[in-house]
Amino acid sequence: MNRIVTPSGGEPIEAPDARLFTVLSPLGTPPKVSKKQTAPRPESLDGKTVYLVDCRFDDSIELLKQVAAWFTAHMPGVKTKIVSLSATYQKDDPKTWEEIKANGDAAIIGVGHCSNCAPAVTTHAITLETKYGVPTVALHTDKFDKVVASVAKMAGLPEAPRSFVPQPVMGKTAAELAAYVAGNNPITGRPLMQEVILALTSAPGSVHAGH
Repeated sequence: MNRIVTPSGGEPIEAPDARLFTVLSPLGTPPKVSKKQTAPRPESLDGKTVYLVDCRFDDSIELLKQVAAWFTAHMPGVKTKIVSLSATYQKDDPKTWEEIKANGDAAIIGVGHCSNCAPAVTTHAITLETKYGVPTVALHTDKFDKVVASVAKMAGLPEAPRSFVPQPVMGKTAAELAAYVAGNNPITGRPLMQEVILALTSAPGSVHAGH
């Protein structure tokens, strides 16, 4: 708001009002983040059971079938079991987590394939890691790496193990999905399954499958 003043020997002009105004910072206050710890890792997966957890996003289970086939061909000493979440990926699934804790040694969950399911898959993986003590790797498509990193950081586990396959997964043939599994993480350029195995058997501080 301006006010009218008249300087000596001149015409009236408008001058800024001298009153002060209070403004709020648009940055807000960041939420408090509680640091979480990853589960202890086995030295090897040989003789162990790895659960492959289908988040029930379109064709996620088809990719996990190819992960199971990879283990059969390359690590036959590892037993795999595919399970699907009892509801949609938006919901926590304590019953499934308890089964994995009781009967499994590690888990791979996926696929984070959209702006909603990638954060959900990240959250589920962190729950398995930190609440149930199960070494877990989350699989996502490469378009959501920054979203996943942000969610993991805010959840208190920025080093949450994760790896990436190309986008898309849905609509791909079995052969195409098998090529994803046998191929490289498009973000790091390293072999996908090599990253996954290392992430399940090494401390995340020394091996981070997403970077």
